[in-house]
Amino acid sequence: MKKILSAALLVFVLAGLGATVTSAQFTSVTSFQVQNLSDQTATIALVFYDASGNEVVAATVTDTIGGNLSKLYTQANNTNLPTGFNGSVVISSDRPVAAIGIQEAKNASNKVYQGTYSGFGSDQASDTFYIPTVMKAFYGYTTQISVQNAGSTNVNVTIAYKGGYTDSVTGLKPGQVHRFDNASTPGMPSGYIGSATVAATGGQVVAMVNQNNVAALQQQTYEGFSAAGAGGTLYTPVLMRGFYGFNTSVQVQNIGAGSSLVEITYSNGVKSSRTIAGGDGFLFTQQNETRLPASWIGSAVITSASEDIVAVVNQQNASTGKAASYNAFANTGTRFVGPNVMKAFYGFNTSVQVQNVGSPTTCTATFSNGTTQTSPTLNQYGTFLFTQQNNAALGSSFIGSVSVTCGGQPMVAIVNQNGPDGAGDNAMAYNAIQAQAPVD
Repeated sequence: MKKILSAALLVFVLAGLGATVTSAQFTSVTSFQVQNLSDQTATIALVFYDASGNEVVAATVTDTIGGNLSKLYTQANNTNLPTGFNGSVVISSDRPVAAIGIQEAKNASNKVYQGTYSGFGSDQASDTFYIPTVMKAFYGYTTQISVQNAGSTNVNVTIAYKGGYTDSVTGLKPGQVHRFDNASTPGMPSGYIGSATVAATGGQVVAMVNQNNVAALQQQTYEGFSAAGAGGTLYTPVLMRGFYGFNTSVQVQNIGAGSSLVEITYSNGVKSSRTIAGGDGFLFTQQNETRLPASWIGSAVITSASEDIVAVVNQQNASTGKAASYNAFANTGTRFVGPNVMKAFYGFNTSVQVQNVGSPTTCTATFSNGTTQTSPTLNQYGTFLFTQQNNAALGSSFIGSVSVTCGGQPMVAIVNQNGPDGAGDNAMAYNAIQAQAPVD
């Protein structure tokens, strides 16, 4: 769903916290990894904004990143960010870059929940964003929607929730983020599940969502959708039913005014459909789809007959408590990048799942250490899982980035990040980011 990121500016929401924040239950911290998409060294600047929209000048970071390499920036290590900082960041670069955000909350027993999301390029800002899944105490889950002003003038923001509930903020400054906590949305009842539309006046914004289950220590994170991220056909590279304990569900939101027949076609040929009213949503649950075999992993194509749709995929393992989310893709590309991939890095491993949308071809993953890995031939809509843990060409404790292509054919890809069992919910996922070929 992501457009190509520009060299001029990468707008990036930090939905968690810029430095360490301690609450009654958790200590939270964020980091983000920036990937240089060019062959030449990039000069970048990281500008932080506090909760009031004021620039934290002393915390500004200027740095360089080598060609086709990436760097991890941990806010706990930025001593010029005050303790308790809760804000946002804007990253600028003289070269094309991509970035992901990483959130971690840890309780007194050192159990964590974590979430990851893709950053927004400046050309991805919009005055309208769609949020397919909003919850308040729904089976323990409550959402928080972070909206960041991506422009140069103050904006007013209103969120309209399915069911007639609304919330708003006025005078959001450039770079400032506001977090709409659905635990306190006016009039919204406990047990609520629905969708929402974010509308900005006076400028453009970006938005992302945390789905938090504090009691179960779980977090699922995804980006909001602008109209550019919607379409009549969506692609989901990874869906599961009982695969090593993981199950998925797909929440589809019809963003049009009229009803539309929405059909999901799984990679084994099974189909399911539902007519979804304008502005409404529906949850396709793979665990309850008995026509999918046990221990199944695959993909799907979702089509809408008459209106544009968006969708979020939730992944959950009931036995380990791990959970993650990613955005279904409306837009394909010929190159996708992942700013963060790992092999045994503090116990974390990643996997890159690619879905070929074009003619039969092989796909190649090129890692930042210069090594490559190639898939077998994939038919249209076929998928392949590049698993870093089993890649002997990546050294132990590897952390870096990846670029994936499929012989010039259209494709999509996501990255799953998985930490050691027993530490809490340290499973995360993010959408790989569409990018041009490396430039000089």
